[in-house]
Amino acid sequence: KKILTLGIAIVAIGIGVALFLNKAQGPKDAQDGSGAVRLEAQDHVLGERSAPVKIVEYAEAECIYCKRLHPILLRIIEEYDGRVALVWRHFPLTIHPKSFNEALALECVAEEGGDEAFYTYLNRLFAVTPSSNRIDLKVLPELAKEQGFSEKEFTECVSSERYIGRVRADITTGFNLGVDSVPHLIVIAPNGKEFVFGNSPSHAALRAVVETALSEK
Repeated sequence: KKILTLGIAIVAIGIGVALFLNKAQGPKDAQDGSGAVRLEAQDHVLGERSAPVKIVEYAEAECIYCKRLHPILLRIIEEYDGRVALVWRHFPLTIHPKSFNEALALECVAEEGGDEAFYTYLNRLFAVTPSSNRIDLKVLPELAKEQGFSEKEFTECVSSERYIGRVRADITTGFNLGVDSVPHLIVIAPNGKEFVFGNSPSHAALRAVVETALSEK
């Protein structure tokens, strides 16, 4: 499998190795944001789009911290059934070039199966593959086939790189919002107020912020 073209890597070059090392500093406290994040039609949502609280996550599938955070996010969505939704946005790091392929793979399954297929595929990526660019890319079509998709059509979709612009758009919005590492969470209250985690929160910390966001009118 080929690694994605230089174009998308150039877009993300500014996040480099230093940002990966920054992850070792541990989670930061949530802080009020500027109210600049908007849910886009192309966003992949887990839960109800009408949920009063949205958690926007900038992440990539090769990030070990994203993998560790994922079960916490799923737990929050389940605990706040209908009141909290998760929004995944691609932010692949250049130190994990295979994460670009995974981003395209996610978009290709979403093309056929929508958001449900997107998150099912993401769950499997986190569950059965290693992190830190150690994935064998041969597993990508196998996971798609596992979900009932045509291996040939999936492979052609990924190889065509037709969703490069879609992935690049997420990277650009991340840069515009000041994202400089992954995972990066923005919890949006019903009144638009934002609470930002620059690093992975614990379940207790995220739940506390969600409760605060729900109380905002």
